[in-house]
Amino acid sequence: MVLGHYASAFLVRPHLPQAPFWLLLLTANLAEFLWLVLALVGVEPTKPDSILDATFNNLDVHMTYSHNVVPNLILGGVVFLLVQLIWKNKKLALGAAFLTCLHVWSDIIVGFQHELLGPDSMKVGLNSYGRFPYAAILIEWFFALGCLSYFVWAEKARGRMVARKKIVLLYTAFTIGILSWLPNAYTPMRKLLGL
Repeated sequence: MVLGHYASAFLVRPHLPQAPFWLLLLTANLAEFLWLVLALVGVEPTKPDSILDATFNNLDVHMTYSHNVVPNLILGGVVFLLVQLIWKNKKLALGAAFLTCLHVWSDIIVGFQHELLGPDSMKVGLNSYGRFPYAAILIEWFFALGCLSYFVWAEKARGRMVARKKIVLLYTAFTIGILSWLPNAYTPMRKLLGL
C-alpha cells in the first residue's frame, strides 16, 4: 500500500480529535519511512535501484526490520512507549501503536509478502503487487475510501459534521493519488515519462 496508509489515520481521528494529526499520519507510515532510511543505507536493499525503473510487479524488496511482522509489533510497542512518555495519554499511545502495526497488516493484503521474523522465516501475505498489481491498487483505493467514509460517519455520530467541501477534497485527493499509480503497475516511470 502506498497512499492508503495515510487514509488509515482517518480511522483513529474521530476517537482522538485532539491528537496532533501529523502524529497519526506519521505513525500510519512509520514502517515506510523506516524502510526508506534502511534502503538508503543498504540494510534493506531494493531492486531496481532507481524508482524510475521500478514497477509494482518488478520491485524486489527485503523489509526485514521495517515490515516483517514481529519487528513491526516491536516497533508498535516502541511507538506506544514514546507517545505515552511524551504526551502522557494512553489512548493516544494506543492509537499511534495501532496505526504503526496496521501498516504491515494492510500490506498483507495490498503489497508484498513479509516474513514473520527474518529472511528465512515463514512469509505471509498475498504478494498482490507482484501477482495482480492492478487489482491491488484498486483494493487500496477502496480501502482509502472506506477509511474516509468511516471518518465522516464517525464524526457525524459524534455531532461533528465534516464540511462537504472537505469530504470532496479528501475523496478526490486519495482517488487521484492512488489511481495515478495504475500505469506504473507494469510500466516503469522512466518509460512513462519518455526518459
